[in-house]
Amino acid sequence: MESSEYISSSLTMKEVQRTTKHTSVLLDEALDLLNLSSGKTVVDATFGGGGHTREILHEVGPTGVVIAIDTDSEALERVREDEELQQAVLQGNLILAHGNYSSIAEILEEKGKGTVDAILADLGFSSDQIEGASRGFSFLREGPLDMRLDQKSGESVSELLSRISEDELRIILTQYGEEPESGRIARAIRTAHTKHPLQTTTELAQIIEEAYPKGKRAKLGIHPATKTFQALRIAVNRELEHLEKFLQSSEGCLAKNGRIAVITFHSGEDRIVKHFFQESAKGCVCPKNFPVCICKQKPRLKIVTKKPILPSLEELDRNPRARSAKLRGAEKI
Repeated sequence: MESSEYISSSLTMKEVQRTTKHTSVLLDEALDLLNLSSGKTVVDATFGGGGHTREILHEVGPTGVVIAIDTDSEALERVREDEELQQAVLQGNLILAHGNYSSIAEILEEKGKGTVDAILADLGFSSDQIEGASRGFSFLREGPLDMRLDQKSGESVSELLSRISEDELRIILTQYGEEPESGRIARAIRTAHTKHPLQTTTELAQIIEEAYPKGKRAKLGIHPATKTFQALRIAVNRELEHLEKFLQSSEGCLAKNGRIAVITFHSGEDRIVKHFFQESAKGCVCPKNFPVCICKQKPRLKIVTKKPILPSLEELDRNPRARSAKLRGAEKI
């Protein structure tokens, strides 16, 4: 879902969405990987700006169905402003579901759907979410220190900072943000938050920038707050936890020969997807010296991407936010 400004192109982007700044990453590659055709039932597990959903609808045609899930109710509400998607809803080709993608099995059951032919999950964030100050995702715009995708549940970043210790914060910054200055930043944040609870994104960004060593700051190439904001966003939305649950559930939701494709933007996410596909593709795990298999384990998925698919140079030039995107896929056996 991570994106830059909308760019019209009928050559490689297959007429991406028209009512949002969002530009879907690895769009053509994801569609090819899913092996779509007319009449199929597909889940877009992370609807976001709707770019992937729009093109999936084109691929499955008037007899196909797309179930679009998003934990962000505002993303789903924007469908009302899009004539094409709204028409698909009225015709029954597009079914919208508010909820976390980790609850894919429950959502499909609620919508009266059994197994599906393909599942796509794009783990990035759309420009509508990133660039809107009200959510607090951007350190470049002043907004509330929130970062929740579903603002009706969970705790905000401000609430999280009030609850955790300096050491717990350091661990979050290290594990989820891979921030080399996690100790220094955690100390500065806790000191400031104890004196005066932080409420805005710009307050937090300034503290991080001031805490960063000047010598390293000049060589970073990114804003000093980038990795800290990423880590806090992952923490409050429990993103890695939801990803693991989604992968486990989605396997059972796929029909035979159905495909799953996942686009990640963070090394931690990619490791989880890679490991899950590898484990699901394993057969017998008995020791080599066993004369007969007693584990009875059989492969459940077949990996269809030996290596992750990366954005082309053309896409990176058009959309720099795609630089960390990786696409992996597997097929139900």
